[in-house]
Amino acid sequence: MRYETKRLIVYCFYLLVWPFGLVSWLPYKLFRSEVAFDFFSKLLSLIPGKIGQYIRTAFYKMTLTECHYDLMVGFCSFFSHPTAKVGRKVGLGSFTIVGISNIGKNVMISSRVSVLGSKYQYGNTMQSDASSQETQDETVIIGDGCWIGEGAIVMASLGRQCVVSAGSVVTKPSQDHVVAIGNPARYLKMAEN
Repeated sequence: MRYETKRLIVYCFYLLVWPFGLVSWLPYKLFRSEVAFDFFSKLLSLIPGKIGQYIRTAFYKMTLTECHYDLMVGFCSFFSHPTAKVGRKVGLGSFTIVGISNIGKNVMISSRVSVLGSKYQYGNTMQSDASSQETQDETVIIGDGCWIGEGAIVMASLGRQCVVSAGSVVTKPSQDHVVAIGNPARYLKMAEN
């Protein structure tokens, strides 16, 4: 599909989702509350088919810090924080959750992938009182041209044109042009062409 046509379709879906976008965007901008964003993000993830993809793209174009109109978000996939940034030609498979992240252009993320805000989602100290732990969210950067395989968990930044094999758990930042394999992931350098 031509980009001009897709852009026109996404902008038409703005008419449908602008109330959700406004109700999500205002509390975050005024009070830093992500409750409405989280609710509508999950609600809109349940709409199947192409119409659901266009609705989710329109919603995220309105609410994320940065998002392009050619984003493709699969069924039951969502962004959990409005601070995410998404480049051009990004695709998310079904049942994928993306946290605080900066996703480059031409990135493909398969189904059932989790991109966490950091590897310390619930604090990094061993304390008996869970309420006293502070989360240390940090932006996970996924470089341009990356491909993340099914069921992978990404907790650290990836360089440009990296491949994360299915089921791998990325816990340490990677360089450019590597393949991440295993749990925890170890990096293999790609062969030069």
